[in-house]
Amino acid sequence: MARFALVLHAHLPYVRSHGMWPFGEETLYEAMAETYLPLLRALERLHQEGVEARFTLGITPILAEQLADGRIKEGFRAYAKDRLERAQGDYLRYQGTDLEASARHQVAFWELTLDHFHHLGGDLLQAFRRAQERGQVELLTSSATHGYSPLLGYDEALWAQIKTGVATYRRHFAKDPTGYWLPEMAYRPRGFWKPPVEGAREGLRAGVDELLMRAGIRYTFVDAHLVQGGKALAPYGEASLEVESAEATFYVHELESGLRVLARNQETALQVWSADHGYPGEGLYREFHRKDPLSGLHHWRVTHRQADLAQKAPYDPEAAFAKVREHAAHFVGLVERLARQHPDGVILAPYDAELFGHWWYEGVAWLEEVLRLLVRAEGVRAVTAKEAVQGKAVRAALPEGSWGRGGDHRVWLSEGTLDYWRLVYRAEGAMREAVRRGSLPPRALQQAMRELLLLEASDWPFLIDTGQAAEYAKERYQGHAEAFFRLLQGVSPEELKALEERDNPFPEADPKLYLEPGLVLS
Repeated sequence: MARFALVLHAHLPYVRSHGMWPFGEETLYEAMAETYLPLLRALERLHQEGVEARFTLGITPILAEQLADGRIKEGFRAYAKDRLERAQGDYLRYQGTDLEASARHQVAFWELTLDHFHHLGGDLLQAFRRAQERGQVELLTSSATHGYSPLLGYDEALWAQIKTGVATYRRHFAKDPTGYWLPEMAYRPRGFWKPPVEGAREGLRAGVDELLMRAGIRYTFVDAHLVQGGKALAPYGEASLEVESAEATFYVHELESGLRVLARNQETALQVWSADHGYPGEGLYREFHRKDPLSGLHHWRVTHRQADLAQKAPYDPEAAFAKVREHAAHFVGLVERLARQHPDGVILAPYDAELFGHWWYEGVAWLEEVLRLLVRAEGVRAVTAKEAVQGKAVRAALPEGSWGRGGDHRVWLSEGTLDYWRLVYRAEGAMREAVRRGSLPPRALQQAMRELLLLEASDWPFLIDTGQAAEYAKERYQGHAEAFFRLLQGVSPEELKALEERDNPFPEADPKLYLEPGLVLS
């Protein structure tokens, strides 16, 4: 019987205490309200129904730290109350109009959101932990701040990202992780490395897989082109491609290090991500980009892709959620077809979690219905990634690459990001030397490590490439670099306390990790 592994990757960069909007804490609050809480409600309903279709959820360490933070919890309560008041105002304004159904739906949604958050005591992580303990979901870890593994300048820097991610997972979920989401699905094998800019040393580098294995990780995921060759499939549907179901993507692969790898299935990816064929483009679904001029809430539907925002028709929640059932049945039919073609294979369907509920408002309901239907599907079983990688595997050697545009590093490494990487390499080298010298007070050195980890986040070069929030990204990475070098030069107790209060993740941050390259290479 074929195995179907649905994997969601939940990640947002560190936005706590770094602005509100258009790119700041509100981005986290939106994901909490529209993705993470609805996903928990779906898990609870499936549990009560006895549905045993399992899936996998990666919660990055830096996201977990923010979800557990008291400031974020209080900020979310205020945010949700504000949205409820806006929704109530819209309902009064739109009674008797063609937007009344949407306005009523918004009021109910925000009432439910506040009640659910209160019921959980604000603790989303413990709710996900309970779902893992009852066998519904497998939780993955990742690099501490989603650092882009192949381009970090030193093995010690990658080792610190990995080990801090493992320790953070252990603290929140009371067990050791064995699965790992590679940030941006970016991989680099063992071999000679020449840095793209000055500041890091060239030479023989450990493979990302080798460091993961040493840290206790046993499996991860890569894009299809790394196992089958050929053209990469862009993750967000920038292009509509003719897809052939390459046999290699249905195998479990084992690298020389022992790390097992699953490859993304392209057909299931396109069915969700494709700009031309993906479900979120359905005309009945809620339009993300048009907002009410007074409340900022969404009351219109996609209508059709060519319609400009002024031409969007009113949103009908009942019709939209009826369409969800049709799309879920279509997707499960696709999975069943792939299972017939590859009866002993693994079908890996990985997606960014925030697509569901946030970008695609009906997406969590679609996921829930897919899991419900998979229980009755023929020839296929929904499993966690840990279950999927068990048994027979084929030996493989993977090339360098990512799931980004072009399948290489170009999204994160371009003319616009060279200064970023120079700063990263300079800071990584300085951190190694500071730890070796041992001349800084322990608290200052630990805070310097936090600032370095935050500097290394792959989100900053990504936002520069997309142009979504390039100035914000530059401000953020330059700010973390400035704080890092100030700490190494010496700061007052008041300055140290202020930085600790602003950038507070990873209480177990261990600077000694920069003394451990992870592997001795010969």
